[in-house]
Amino acid sequence: MRRLYRTGVLVGALLLAIGTVLVTGISEASASASPSASASASTVFGNEYCLTYDCLNSWNGGPWVNVYTGGADGTPNNYFTVLCNTTTGNCTIEDTGGNAWAGHCIGDAYNDPNNASTSLDVCGSGWGTNFKYVTSGCGPIGVAFYNNHWKGYLGPPSGAVNGSHWYLNKPTKYCFLQAL
Repeated sequence: MRRLYRTGVLVGALLLAIGTVLVTGISEASASASPSASASASTVFGNEYCLTYDCLNSWNGGPWVNVYTGGADGTPNNYFTVLCNTTTGNCTIEDTGGNAWAGHCIGDAYNDPNNASTSLDVCGSGWGTNFKYVTSGCGPIGVAFYNNHWKGYLGPPSGAVNGSHWYLNKPTKYCFLQAL
């Protein structure tokens, strides 16, 4: 069943990417009214981001961003939008799950520059909220998030369980799939 689910997620993501290119001719671009949108054009990606079954989740509606082990199942607190500034190449990962912390971005816990675990902070100006969107080495539809402040990747702790914190300083690249 898990293999079937994973295949469905991969096929769905691939079809959406092809559909976007066919309909628009280019990747989606938007000057979103989102609080984290910059004055210049931004590229928008979105939905649930998971490492197979371990998903980014605004735990109990935030501010903590923890591991949700239920996979991409439509849980509202799993929804994030990646906003990338096309000029600087910096991206933020904004909570768009409709909870009290929606509009805030993944960054350093407590907005503390010495704490690499994740919580939701002010987009773009909070510690650890700027990432590079890395597709190299992640297959045709995967993405890794390299944190500019920590010089490491967004990833789970070793032996992560439901409710574990994500970290911004992992030395290994973790490739997320965007579930639709």
